[in-house]
Amino acid sequence: MIDIKVGWQSGVAVSAKEAKVILDPTSGRRVGKNAYVLVSHAHADHTYGLGTKARKYAAPETIAIYEEVSRKRLGDVVPVKLGQRIRAGDINIIPLNAGHMLGSTQFLLETPEKTILYTGDINCVDTLTTESAHQGKCDELIMEATYGDPFYVFPNRQKVYARIVEWAAAQARNGKAPIFQVYAAGKAQEIVRLFNLYTTLPVIASPSVSRVNEAHTRFGIKLKYDDASGREGSELVRGVHVFVTTYRDAMTFSGKSSRAVATGWALRMPSRNFAAFPLSSHADFRQLASYVKATGARKIYVYTGYADIFSEYLRKQLSVDARPLPALAQTELYDFQIS
Repeated sequence: MIDIKVGWQSGVAVSAKEAKVILDPTSGRRVGKNAYVLVSHAHADHTYGLGTKARKYAAPETIAIYEEVSRKRLGDVVPVKLGQRIRAGDINIIPLNAGHMLGSTQFLLETPEKTILYTGDINCVDTLTTESAHQGKCDELIMEATYGDPFYVFPNRQKVYARIVEWAAAQARNGKAPIFQVYAAGKAQEIVRLFNLYTTLPVIASPSVSRVNEAHTRFGIKLKYDDASGREGSELVRGVHVFVTTYRDAMTFSGKSSRAVATGWALRMPSRNFAAFPLSSHADFRQLASYVKATGARKIYVYTGYADIFSEYLRKQLSVDARPLPALAQTELYDFQIS
């Protein structure tokens, strides 16, 4: 019988006799050259593994977005498509759609003893740029709990879309440009596509958003916008338009404008001088609970967010062995060596 170890060590770690897999490492300090690194999606807090010396795997879309954001070219990352098997020693790894953003991936690990599913960040409803997460089956589940608190139940997505468009249209009628400050990768493209589909308002994107837009266009996500750094974009900025930018971009807005954010955390944001819409790329509490039940898993490891609260809920309501993902000592991962 092979001893399979699961836990946290600068990333989610799964170790079997002949394979050491690190999923979404948060640094390269404890990732050995012989490890297999799996990167679930292109948000910055999940892409540290792309800089390690280990064998690295990610979706082609994830690689493209990372290259646009970082302005670096990756020559040593193996692109893997959904359903394409990766052989890591005595583990078979199957990438599955996670629904979180373009290219986001869950990983199903088939070991000689059991199947282990790592969700990464998931979203269980369709959006304007993604399909809902693939519903996996497994013996053990490693899952995120960003919104694993019963408070976080999001409104119907179509209703949130309608509220966003209505608010923006009202600002435009008053001669104000609606400014959306969102994540450059994922949420920004959903906002651009929303206004493309349901309004005639011109959309301007900040340079960082425009680069990610370009990556989406290459993978068939049609987006109509102008780059704020271009001549046409600069001229349009002076008129009434929708401006999609990030929290970090330092842009000067000429004329009247109204600011908005779109995030799941909007449910608890106090009323301030901006509009806040609960549009999330994560599963809410009810989606997470339904997902767990549908997997059939009898052991669940929970990480990030409300891990303690969600674990307790699963134990009481589903009678499963649920716990926060434990920390692993270096010696528990056999020959994981610091690079």
